[in-house]
Amino acid sequence: MRRGKRRVFSNIILIAAVLVFLFSGYKLFSIFMEYRKGDKEYENLQETVVEEETIKQEEEEETAETVVFTVDFEKLKEINSETVAWIRFVEPSKISYPVVQTLNNDKYLNTTFEGKRNASGAIFMDAANANDFSDRNTFIYGHNMKNGSMFAQLRKYKDAAFCRQNPYFYIYTPDGLEIKYEIFAVAIVEHDAINYEKNFANDNEYLTYLKIIRDTARYRAGGELDAGAQIVSLSTCTNVTETQRLLVHGVKREQKVLGE
Repeated sequence: MRRGKRRVFSNIILIAAVLVFLFSGYKLFSIFMEYRKGDKEYENLQETVVEEETIKQEEEEETAETVVFTVDFEKLKEINSETVAWIRFVEPSKISYPVVQTLNNDKYLNTTFEGKRNASGAIFMDAANANDFSDRNTFIYGHNMKNGSMFAQLRKYKDAAFCRQNPYFYIYTPDGLEIKYEIFAVAIVEHDAINYEKNFANDNEYLTYLKIIRDTARYRAGGELDAGAQIVSLSTCTNVTETQRLLVHGVKREQKVLGE
């Protein structure tokens, strides 16, 4: 009798373990499929609206190659009228996405560029910023996805050597501008840290803020900054705690009109 009860109990435990395993596998598969759908949407978008042309130039017996990167903003705005820019890194090249902005900072946490519900969300500008990058400090947010998409690759900038090798990123705007930014500080802070300040009453407040960024950075990069500096601050989660954030700050170095 006792052996029978033990056998029944063992079978129940085994069945429960199998059910837990199957449920866990289902959840992991669902997460994988959701990530894949998000990735596929942005991959298709890049194929539709982005063009890259390599131009070779002869310079003093050497051949130099220049990549001309263009975005069809008319098509982008047909898909999503809240498009304000495109952000691109040469390396990590995975970061090449449209940037959107709406009336709040919640919508695009779980809504893709095309308006679909997905954990990938979208890359979006802070609702309080001017959408033409004219502010002293413009914030752009994106998720740190476990599959390496969205802003996950920003974690590479925890390494100062990687930053030295890949110090620039680019912003493209609907009015035809290509703006080049140089990364000058990388920090891990709390979500409510003063590093997230966007408004400055005068030059002195702004210079104090820039000093705080430098002082809280993991390392120093880039050149000196003055009160005329315009910066873009890229923000993502660290996936260590719910309130911890990784901030990558870049300062505007060059601006040109594409096609001129």
